[in-house]
Amino acid sequence: MKHIYDIIIIGGGPGGYTAALYGARAGLDVLLIERLSAGGQMNLTGQIDNYPGFPEGVDGFQLGMSMQEGAERFGAKTEYAQIGRAHV
Repeated sequence: MKHIYDIIIIGGGPGGYTAALYGARAGLDVLLIERLSAGGQMNLTGQIDNYPGFPEGVDGFQLGMSMQEGAERFGAKTEYAQIGRAHV
């Protein structure tokens, strides 16, 4: 039997994990699909100096992991997979 989610988000960058966080907080069953790791392209950045809440800057990988943990705290699930073209 297949699981049916309320929301499926493709892409685990800041926008994706923000959507996952708010969806999960609203009580929806959320799945986020990311190809490589939490944070998306931000993961490749060693130092992010313009993100609110981090006056000394933050490592992109660490920020991505923190976003994932925040969304999963409210029940969002992350799956690592490559999304391709659907064949019917």
